[in-house]
Amino acid sequence: MHTVRKIILLAATAMAGSTHADLFGTGTNQFSIDFVSIGHAGNAADTTGYGAVGYTYRIGRTEVSIDQFFKARAADGMIGDGNENYWNDGFRTVGVDAPASRMTWFDAAMFCNWLTTGNAYTGVYQFNGSGTLVAVDRAYRNGSGLAYVLPTEDEWYKAAYFKPDGSGYSLYASGLGSVPIHGTANGWNYYNGGYVNEHPNDTWTVGFGAEEQNGTHDMMGNVKEWTESAVDGTLDNMNEDRSSRGGEYGTDEYDLRSTARLSRPPTGQISNLGFRVAAIPEPSSALMLLVGSGGLIFYRRARRRQMEQHVSRKDFG
Repeated sequence: MHTVRKIILLAATAMAGSTHADLFGTGTNQFSIDFVSIGHAGNAADTTGYGAVGYTYRIGRTEVSIDQFFKARAADGMIGDGNENYWNDGFRTVGVDAPASRMTWFDAAMFCNWLTTGNAYTGVYQFNGSGTLVAVDRAYRNGSGLAYVLPTEDEWYKAAYFKPDGSGYSLYASGLGSVPIHGTANGWNYYNGGYVNEHPNDTWTVGFGAEEQNGTHDMMGNVKEWTESAVDGTLDNMNEDRSSRGGEYGTDEYDLRSTARLSRPPTGQISNLGFRVAAIPEPSSALMLLVGSGGLIFYRRARRRQMEQHVSRKDFG
C-alpha cells in the first residue's frame, strides 16, 4: 500500500503544471479543450477561507469560447438558448474565439455534462426530463472514469491565486501583489480608467494576453466566470445564488483580486459572464492522495462563512 501511495503521489506531482488537450464531439462539431494541472493536493486555505483542495485536478487553460459552446449546442440542443454569441451580434464582431457569455449557470452545467456523457441532462449535474436540476453528484464518473464540471470556488481560487511552488497565495493571478498591466497582449483585459493603445471596451480572443502563474489565461479579466459553488457554501436549494470570480473587460482591477467575490442567481444571463471547465479525478485516486499526504476526508464540502477581511458583493450587471 505504501508503494502504491508513493507512486500515485509522485505521478500527481509530475502532472502539476502540465498541459493536456481533451477532444470532444465528432465531425464538424469536434473541438478540444486545453487543461492545466493544479497540484499540491491538501494545501491550506488562504486567509480569505478559500483555495483548499484535497486532490490534483485540471482546469481549462481558457474560458469556454463561442465556437466550443456552439459546437456542443449543435450536438445537443438542450445546451443554452442560442444567445451565447453576444460578441458577434452585428454591432460587435469579435469572432467565435471570444468567450461565450449570456448563459445561465444551468446552461454551463449542461455543457459540462455533455463533455462527460454526450448528454446535457446526465453527469455530475443531474437534470430531470423537464430540464430541472435535481441533484449535484461529484462522485459521478463516465465509463472512462472522467467527469467534467464547473470548478468549485475553491478549485477556481486555487488555480488563480495559489503559487505554483506551493509557497502560498498571491493577491492577483499573475502571482504578484502589484496592479496588473491592462489592455495589451502582455497584460489582462480589464478597464482601469482607459486602455493602453486604446484597446476597445470589449472581450478579446480566449488565450490572448498574459499567461497567469499556473498556466491559465484570463482568470483576471475578459469575462467573469461562474463557479459551481452556491454563495452560502451549500446547495440545499438548487436555485441558490452562485459565486462568480474574476474580473472582466468593463471593470477595474479591484475585481481581479483574490478578495473580490460576486454572486448571481443561476438563471442570470449576463454579457460579461462566462465560464471555464474543470476535470476532476476518480474518487478512489483522490482519496489515496489525501491519505498519502495526511489530508482530511475526501470530498468534504466545507461550509465556509465570509471572514471579516473577505469582500463579498452582489453584481447583477
